[in-house]
Amino acid sequence: MKSFLFGTLAVAGSLVLTNSAQAQKWADLEFTVVLDGKAPEPKLIDANSKDKCNADPKGVVLEDLVVNPANNGIANLVFTIDTRKTKLKPADIHPDLRAVPTSKAVLDNVKCQFIPHVMAVRVGQTIEVKNSDSVPHNAKFSFFENEEKNPVIPAGTSVDIATKSEEKAATKVDCNIHPWMSAYVLVYDHPYVGISDANGKIKIEKLPAGVPIDFKLWHENQDKSIEELTIGGKKETWKRGSTQMTLKEGKNDLGVIKISVDRFKK
Repeated sequence: MKSFLFGTLAVAGSLVLTNSAQAQKWADLEFTVVLDGKAPEPKLIDANSKDKCNADPKGVVLEDLVVNPANNGIANLVFTIDTRKTKLKPADIHPDLRAVPTSKAVLDNVKCQFIPHVMAVRVGQTIEVKNSDSVPHNAKFSFFENEEKNPVIPAGTSVDIATKSEEKAATKVDCNIHPWMSAYVLVYDHPYVGISDANGKIKIEKLPAGVPIDFKLWHENQDKSIEELTIGGKKETWKRGSTQMTLKEGKNDLGVIKISVDRFKK
């Protein structure tokens, strides 16, 4: 990992990104995160027997740990800037990404599952909770910094949820009508959030290059924090799931990051 100039974690205080001497350069960061070990068998819920959700007859798969059998890629893992340690000024955000999106971030109810399971929004962005099912749902947002909400969404309708403050942790969203349903919403005042796709791939574009940035890993099913990883065949320790990197301008590909199955709850 020397090419990415990994720094130490023992940095006192918060880091402020500045680059007044020259124009800020930008970097793209990507990697694939995979499970090191045997993935647990998927857990299934017979949603159709409990409600007419038009769900898969084989059952609704619980999404607390989704692993792709083709490559052991871990879905729904979050990699983002650790804002407790790295403070971003507006100039540290790429001009294309500074404005809060005016489009709504959509959280849908489809066949008795929230889609997507994990999503990120900017402070000030509206979340539209849709119900594409033929049965009613509710969406309980257990916010800490924003106002808690628990609207009922009749079939074929939607409800808007406002965000006004950054959340320090992922917010869980539950449907009390269908208790197996859950999702997580990340509310940040910056755009640099990567969520792994079905293959475990994460990509974050237009990050500040040439300056130290603290990042953190999070997954809903982690056992405490994810601290032990294998990158390029070498084991690394990320204290409390956090590490510091200085990215080079352009593409930064970390390759495959392996996380032991022991880092997740059984």
